[in-house]
Amino acid sequence: MSTFRPVRLVFWIFLLLFSWVGLTAEELRILQPEDVVNLKLVTEVQLSPDGKRIAYVLRKQREEGEKPGGYRYEIWLTDVEGKEIRRLTLEGVNSRSPQWHPDGTILYFLSRREPEKHTQVYALPLKGGEAYPVTRALNSVSRFAVSPDGNWLVYRVVDPETEEEKKEKEAGRDWEVFEKDYKHARLWLLNLNNGDSQVLTTDPITVWDFVWAPNSREIIFTASDKPFTDHSYMFKRIYRIHIEQKKAEQIFDPGAKIGSMQVSPDGTRLAFLAGVDQHDPASGTLFILDLKNGSVVNISGDFEGTNRYVEWWDRKRVLTVAEQGVYTNVLLWDLKKRRYTPILAEGPIFSAISFHRPTKNFAFAGNTPGHPNEVFFANRKGKYRRLTDSNPWLKEVRLAPQEVISWTARDGLEIQGILIKPLDFQEGQRYPLIVQIHGGPESAYHHGWVTYYSRWSQLLAARGYMVLMPNYRASTGRGVNFAKADHKDLAGAEFNDVLDGIDYLIKKGWVDRGKVGIGGGSYGGYFSAWAATRHSERFAASVVFAGISNWISFTGTTDIPRENSLVHWAMFWLDSEENEQLAWERSPLAHVRNARTPTLICHGDRDLRVPIGQGYELYRALEMRNVPVEFVIYPREPHGLLEREHQLDFIKRVLAWYDKYVKGQGSGE
Repeated sequence: MSTFRPVRLVFWIFLLLFSWVGLTAEELRILQPEDVVNLKLVTEVQLSPDGKRIAYVLRKQREEGEKPGGYRYEIWLTDVEGKEIRRLTLEGVNSRSPQWHPDGTILYFLSRREPEKHTQVYALPLKGGEAYPVTRALNSVSRFAVSPDGNWLVYRVVDPETEEEKKEKEAGRDWEVFEKDYKHARLWLLNLNNGDSQVLTTDPITVWDFVWAPNSREIIFTASDKPFTDHSYMFKRIYRIHIEQKKAEQIFDPGAKIGSMQVSPDGTRLAFLAGVDQHDPASGTLFILDLKNGSVVNISGDFEGTNRYVEWWDRKRVLTVAEQGVYTNVLLWDLKKRRYTPILAEGPIFSAISFHRPTKNFAFAGNTPGHPNEVFFANRKGKYRRLTDSNPWLKEVRLAPQEVISWTARDGLEIQGILIKPLDFQEGQRYPLIVQIHGGPESAYHHGWVTYYSRWSQLLAARGYMVLMPNYRASTGRGVNFAKADHKDLAGAEFNDVLDGIDYLIKKGWVDRGKVGIGGGSYGGYFSAWAATRHSERFAASVVFAGISNWISFTGTTDIPRENSLVHWAMFWLDSEENEQLAWERSPLAHVRNARTPTLICHGDRDLRVPIGQGYELYRALEMRNVPVEFVIYPREPHGLLEREHQLDFIKRVLAWYDKYVKGQGSGE
């Protein structure tokens, strides 16, 4: 009879452990482009009046082979424990913007359902029954709000075509006088008790945002003289209207961008977010407007952050969600002391929030480095829990480590960013680097989920790249002065911040100097075009997605000529010869003779923000200079890609481009 010796026991234990580890490694896989385009994520949350349920919107991609189109949106319901989760609206029919009736028995939402031609407000009885339309607008409803007493519903609709205009169009007389022939968006009021509706705003102004006063008799709204995108950004003013008098009264003009706003519980004050002046890129400063005497107080002052959402905690305090560096935090502001106390800091990254004033609890859509937006629930002390798991398959995927880094720019300013190291990173080895540039530039990367069709972070890391995502000066989250730091210096010191970040990683011994690529969309596309021309010697490849190549022609064709000039440049190029020379000097096309970097250009053919002509100009210049270049045009797409197949093609092209020109050339150092 043989004896089972200790050494043999150790051998079998080792073998079992080895087999278990090997099995786990085999089960895990790397992220694929198909995974990214098929991600589901939460876009909106709404706590019920009793604070026990959360209605939320789940964004889904269309199925492979389905008719081309944008995302699908469904409304779901969960309790605050996350134990009972169910879908409320139909599959294949977009439903969004859920709002509760104050008694909690009905959920209102926006949808377009056959045979309706336009988006309407629907009501869904939660005790049973089918959803039914409550509005019969002659054009699509874009937003709405239920009054605090539950008797009224106010909604926004653009004026429809008149019968005469329809006849003219049918007769072929359908020409348009640019920026002269337009329609205003107006407020309409619906009586939820009898179904009667009437127009509220009759003045020649376009309404954008609105909130009810607690008395359910007044509405505070923002409006501009014209309905253009430029005006929605730069020229909104704050108005008040009584639902019986129906006469709009302007109560404040901030002369800057306006963001979130809410009326105080006693109806005497308005908390709102706005820029400090017309050159402020973000509506991130907290103000309080006295609705009785019109006085305005700047509460957040020189706050080194950017407020994005505001709500009243009580009569003396206001809650904001604010970007602070690479985090989004919940802050409680004492209006008298003009100071804040963090409630939830450096947790999940917020994109939507719903506050329940009676309990001070709140729900939010949040993401982390391990998953995109899910539903979270938090108490008044900031203790939170995740309720949903919309992409359970992510547990089968290996994700690369993600961290927050900082470096010192050449002028001494500290710059932050997100760094994702390659899977199986080894100290002492140099890796190819891809620098991903965010758009805006009034935006920022956050320490959450950062992989989408237009941000290839984890896809790149899984394929052996290091990824740097810099929050260069002009980004939000660091205060007004930081956001304004690029004025009259586009791609100057702000681009040096990017170069300094690259050099920081090279000096650490992590990056191969000859294998650095860059890519981004919109303003990130501008940086990528600038890198491929002005700084071509530093970059092995570039991806320019919906990017600017010529600031002068861009200004003449974009839908934001004034917004771009006021908050990005802080000047108009046509005001002086000096301005004109600067605008041209900071255009990638001005440096095309220096270009050697292989460049992939991608653009939607219906882009109004950065018109496709910018792509044509860059392509032709590079092509005539014999620089490796490819120009991909996506039909039907606006400023960004909506269709699944387009997104998938874009991701695959980007990965192939970097593999060919970044991994395929350059020498180790």
